[in-house]
Amino acid sequence: MEILIDYIILFFCSTILMLTVSYSATAIIPICIAIILVCMSIYFDKFPIRLLLYFTFCVLSLVYPQLMFYSSLILYSFFNTPYMYVCLLYCGVFNYNYNHTDVGVFKMVILIFIIVMSYILKYRTNKYLDEREHFQKVRESLDTNYSKLNVINHELLEKQDYEITNATLNERNRIAREIHDSVGHILSSSILQIAALTSITKDETTKEYLQNINKTLTDGMNSIRSSIHNIHNESIDLNLKLKELTDGFDFCKIEYSYDIQDDFSIKAKYAIIFIIKEALTNIIKHSNATLVKISIIQNPAFYKIDIHDNGTNINATQTKKSQGMGTISIYDRISSLNGTINITKTDGYRIYITFPIDNKN
Repeated sequence: MEILIDYIILFFCSTILMLTVSYSATAIIPICIAIILVCMSIYFDKFPIRLLLYFTFCVLSLVYPQLMFYSSLILYSFFNTPYMYVCLLYCGVFNYNYNHTDVGVFKMVILIFIIVMSYILKYRTNKYLDEREHFQKVRESLDTNYSKLNVINHELLEKQDYEITNATLNERNRIAREIHDSVGHILSSSILQIAALTSITKDETTKEYLQNINKTLTDGMNSIRSSIHNIHNESIDLNLKLKELTDGFDFCKIEYSYDIQDDFSIKAKYAIIFIIKEALTNIIKHSNATLVKISIIQNPAFYKIDIHDNGTNINATQTKKSQGMGTISIYDRISSLNGTINITKTDGYRIYITFPIDNKN
């Protein structure tokens, strides 16, 4: 757009100057020639074509001397370029036109001024376009860096949440161990001692009191055991554990998705962790896969575990009996959850597992 504006300014200046010298019907010819040559020069951005148009202009200037008033338009395309030396060839044509027309010195000076203005406009436009291009690059670079910073910030927030969750779960495990090792052992010892005293006591009243104390301590012991069990169950974040497994798997690319709303029992959690571990181990040992997809999804009536790789060198027709101990253990764990397992080789090796939601607890 800036270049087009420059051409329009030069065209009007050149036309006004020409009409002050030759105001006749024949003046329309050099105007049309100038418009055609300039439009072609704008459309064809290759130097050989522009050079051909330039020589055409020079030849036609010998036939129509009024074309010299539009020389600023033709020379504009060569100013501030590596081919600027081409403009010197027009000096001879310019001198010829000056000697064969009745253009006065004053108007010739104005024409030279328009040519100089053409050079200035080209210099200004080129500088503006360079600055705009530089601005666009800087802006794109800033946008890219901003996007990267957002990604890094998001990853840091996720890592922070992961560290907080991990620290919380570790603290729960520590508290559960301390309760089990200290309070649990003390209560167990007290229960045994009171049971011994009850067996050797002759007084029925004292024996009744000891039995009540024993019952109270036993109830407290069972309550502590239940609390420790619940803490231990809650301290295992299945998604977190599986994410650790997948993040540490560097044999090939892995895609992991987890879409579970409810929580599993400790038995189901250990079973799922074992299954994923065993599947990844088998891929490392036996597969030539380049991509593994693991998805754990909750449906209205059942849970679905889908482990699929694009390996091509595993025998998918083998039965449970012909498989290794790891795969047999997968069958046994799924059976304990009343689930089903199907191993197929369709566009890769797939382990497809389902078990009912009723068994989550």
